[in-house]
Amino acid sequence: MKRVLCIFRAACFSPGMVERDEAILRAVAERLEGTHYTVEMMHEELFTPDTPMPDIVLHMTRSPQALEILNHWETAGCRVLNSVESICGVEREALAMQCVKWGIPTPTTWIISTASSLTWMAETTEKTLAPITFPCWMKRTGACAQHPEDVCFVPDAEAYCCCLSRFRTRGIDKVVVMEHLEGTAVKFYGVQGSDFFYSLSASQLGYDKWTDRSADTQMPSIAPDTYSGMLSHIRELFKQTRKGLPVIYGGDAIIGPDGIARLIDLNDWPSFSACREEAADAIVRLVTENTGAR
Repeated sequence: MKRVLCIFRAACFSPGMVERDEAILRAVAERLEGTHYTVEMMHEELFTPDTPMPDIVLHMTRSPQALEILNHWETAGCRVLNSVESICGVEREALAMQCVKWGIPTPTTWIISTASSLTWMAETTEKTLAPITFPCWMKRTGACAQHPEDVCFVPDAEAYCCCLSRFRTRGIDKVVVMEHLEGTAVKFYGVQGSDFFYSLSASQLGYDKWTDRSADTQMPSIAPDTYSGMLSHIRELFKQTRKGLPVIYGGDAIIGPDGIARLIDLNDWPSFSACREEAADAIVRLVTENTGAR
C-alpha cells in the first residue's frame, strides 16, 4: 500500500480559515483511507526533516522550512501536490510577472520597492511607465497574507504614503500595487487533470479572510452561470501550461463592465469551502489515477 502524508497549513498562514482549510484535506484523507493507501495527517508546525518520507504528500504548507524539506523529497522521488515550484510561482510578485508572459488580463500592476524615493510614476509589469492611480490595492510580496495589513485598500495618495511606510517598517522590501477595478469579484476553484472547475460571486461565499470588502462594487446584471465562461482563459491556462502551476488551485478575478475577467490573485490549495465535496472527489481522482504533475 502506498503511504500518503497530509500536512495541514500552519495557523499563521491561514488567518480566519484554519477549520475550512483543514476540512478539505480531511475530506480527501477520508476518501483515500481504506483504499490502496495508508494516510497520515499532521500539522505544518510539527513537520521536520526527521519526518519519514511517504510515497505521496498532499500539503498546504507555506513556510520556507517546510517547502525546503518537500523540495528535497521531490528530488528523491516523492510525489508532492502541489509542487514547491508551483507554490513559489504564485507568490504575488512572480505571479504578476507571469501573467504578462501568459497573456492573462490583470489590473494595471506595479512592483514597488518600499525603500525607494516616493514617486507617482513607475514602471508597470508590462514595462510601461504609468502613474499610480487611486484607489488601488497594496499587497506584500515574499509571503502569503498573514495579517490584515498585508493587503490594503488605498483610497488616496495620503493613504498610499502611510501604507508604504508601514510595509517598510515591517521589513517588507517590495509591494505589489494593483489598480482598483469596478466590477464583480469572482472566486474560482479547479483541479488540473480533471473536469472540475467551480466559480461563484465572492459575495455568495458568505465570508472573507478579512472583514472589509467595502471597495467591491457588485454588478447584478451578470448572471452567476456565466462566470465560468468568462474565466475560460484562466481555465485554459491550467490545461495548456501545467508545469510550474499548482494542480490544486483557486483564485480571484474581477469581471468588469466590459465582461473581461481580470485575475487579481491565484492560490495553491484553497479551502474549497463552496464546493468541498466535489473538490475532494476530484483531488482523490488526481491522486489515484496518477494524472497530476509531480
